Amino acid sequence: MNHEKEKSARKYLGFVPVAQAGLTSVASQAPGIAKGSIFDMALKFINFAITAIGVLGVIMFIYAGFMYMTAAGDEAKVTKAKNAMTYAIVGLVVAMLGFVAVYTVQMITQGNQGS
Repeated sequence: MNHEKEKSARKYLGFVPVAQAGLTSVASQAPGIAKGSIFDMALKFINFAITAIGVLGVIMFIYAGFMYMTAAGDEAKVTKAKNAMTYAIVGLVVAMLGFVAVYTVQMITQGNQGS
């Protein structure tokens, strides 16, 4: 009975390295799959998120400028536009500080590798 269990276990466990090797080779050849460590992928995601926040901040600032120009002297609309501009600037500053923080951590952990 032990011999049969051992034979069965070998049968199923024998496929594990083959399956892992197959997935690794497929993953390394796939164009959309990121390569590198989890730390590298996290840095790429964080850089993407910070860039998206910066772009949204610029768009919001432009929209606030449009609101300010079309306020036509209405104090409520002018105040709303000024608040939107303030929040857009704060968002841009936060995005820049986030980029600096990520870049600093990257330089500390990986060193300056010419990037």
